[in-house]
Amino acid sequence: MILAIRIFTALLLLAGGVHAQTAPTKVKVVIVALFEPGEDTGDRPGEFQFWVERENLTRTLPFDAGYRNLRTNADGSVLGVVTGPGVTNATSSIMALGMDPRFDFTKTYWIVAGIAGVDPEDATLGSAAWANYVLDGDLVYEITVAEDDLGRVIGKGGRVANAIRTIAKAAAVRIDRRVIVEILD
Repeated sequence: MILAIRIFTALLLLAGGVHAQTAPTKVKVVIVALFEPGEDTGDRPGEFQFWVERENLTRTLPFDAGYRNLRTNADGSVLGVVTGPGVTNATSSIMALGMDPRFDFTKTYWIVAGIAGVDPEDATLGSAAWANYVLDGDLVYEITVAEDDLGRVIGKGGRVANAIRTIAKAAAVRIDRRVIVEILD
């Protein structure tokens, strides 16, 4: 019995050494994009694809708590994240990224790509804004439709698409939220 306990203890110590935590990657720049309609590379670019291709964000890292996987350059010093449209998706994605133990953001610059919800009348490209509070709460649902079925989903005069939006908005009112339904082709 004592031999079994010693073997078990030795195995635990060895397992602890095998799974030793590595130091978090020190990220210098985080690029935040709100959406990318297709793949990160090789198709019609959205907000994120140009960053991936031009900044050589060739490594893909799993990010189950976020909207989609993360992208980094070879040494991990530049990291790209797609938050997903809407405040709820953006908030949860950035919160999950900030809590991710793989990264050290203590000396990181953050770049928010795209309009990021800023009214072009209030801010321009290159503007900076500081706020103590952000009050919003849109939920965004994306419906991806095959090209052959696009006409059926949109319907004559947009009737089917509007019906889907109406149902989603009615459900959102019950939980005191706003909702946006986007149909992607």
